[in-house]
Amino acid sequence: MPSSSRFALSLVFALGALAFGQQSPLDIWVANEDAAALASKLAHFAEAEKLLLGNEKLAGTFPPKDARLPRTTLDLAQILRAEGKYSEALPRYEHALQIYSELYGSESTELAETLNGEGELYKSLNDFAHAEPLLLKSLGIRQKLLKPDSPESAQSENDLGEVYTAREAYDKAEPLLVDALGVRRRVVPDSVELAYSLEALGTLYSRTKRPQQAEQSFKEAVSVFGKTVGGEHPDYANALESLALSAEARGDLSTAEPLLDRVLEIRKTVFGPEHRDVATSLDSLAALKSAQHQMPEAAALLEQAIVLWEKLLGPDNPDLAGDLNNLATIYQGGREPQKAEPLFLRAVVLDEKALGPESPDVGMDLSNLGLLYLKLKRYPDAEKAFERALPIEIKAYGQEDHTVRDTLNGYAMTLHSLNREEEARKIEDHLRATRPK
Repeated sequence: MPSSSRFALSLVFALGALAFGQQSPLDIWVANEDAAALASKLAHFAEAEKLLLGNEKLAGTFPPKDARLPRTTLDLAQILRAEGKYSEALPRYEHALQIYSELYGSESTELAETLNGEGELYKSLNDFAHAEPLLLKSLGIRQKLLKPDSPESAQSENDLGEVYTAREAYDKAEPLLVDALGVRRRVVPDSVELAYSLEALGTLYSRTKRPQQAEQSFKEAVSVFGKTVGGEHPDYANALESLALSAEARGDLSTAEPLLDRVLEIRKTVFGPEHRDVATSLDSLAALKSAQHQMPEAAALLEQAIVLWEKLLGPDNPDLAGDLNNLATIYQGGREPQKAEPLFLRAVVLDEKALGPESPDVGMDLSNLGLLYLKLKRYPDAEKAFERALPIEIKAYGQEDHTVRDTLNGYAMTLHSLNREEEARKIEDHLRATRPK
């Protein structure tokens, strides 16, 4: 591919010049920065990282207040974030912030760019409490220093709007996202930035029960990404995934499946098999297979996802609980229900540790565990699980919620199996008396 050849030539040229002293350090630094920018645009993140690591070392030989050091530090942080190497990216964002503050004071466009990047890192980690103030500060600086319709301010508005969407603060999110989209349509039409806005607004529409608007936004985002970064880029894959999930939500599973397969293929090609986005794709495909009642295929995908999440996050990370619970539910309904027990028990421990013993997620884990024990005819164990689950669920949802009713029904069946007929009938009478009309 011509673009790949151009990048390889830039890299060889830069390194060759460094080796033979044919260019000044500044010329080498510029050549490497340009080559890294091209590599990043092509989603060749490993090549970009290698170039910028070289420039980081080179910039360390420049005078203390040379602006090239924080520039390279920030560019490298952005690449590491794109690769999912968050623990390596974060200290570089912090270092760049420190240097830019020393160089330019508390308000500069460079500082705002760095704040925005670090906010995006925390957003990728779902750490919205840290992301929000960084993005707010970035937006404030940009609005003060730049023109009202600047693409940079639109970037901060869009990224902050995404945080508010994730936190279900939709009244705050929508005006920011709509304004950012309007600016980008006027100032940078048919750009990757426009595609980001379309995708962000599509997510908001999806979360606020506007499926037709959501799907239209996702379709346009996919189209714009295809024209700008191409169909092999992870940004294209992200928008394609959103479009697939939108189709799945309206029951069009046959449309969603090939799109999700393509997303997984792109992510494996760009990032390799052990990346967070690959694990996310495995989860999405597992959910689709489950909706298609293809349980062995769903279980196999979840097993792969859990192994990968454990490697990425560690075996005690609470984010594993959802996949553990889902895989256990599949085992429970299949031919090997006994394989579900350690998964449910592990989910209970992880959810209790992360969310507290009275979390509704803990209640769901315990209720599922009770149903498993009921199926396995381990009635005393089922009774204990249901008795723990019920107070949690009643407190969270109320007596008449369907989740509580399902748990009560399982509890009544357990009591029948323990020959405690009077207690079981009281529960059944209650269920009949409170049946929704």
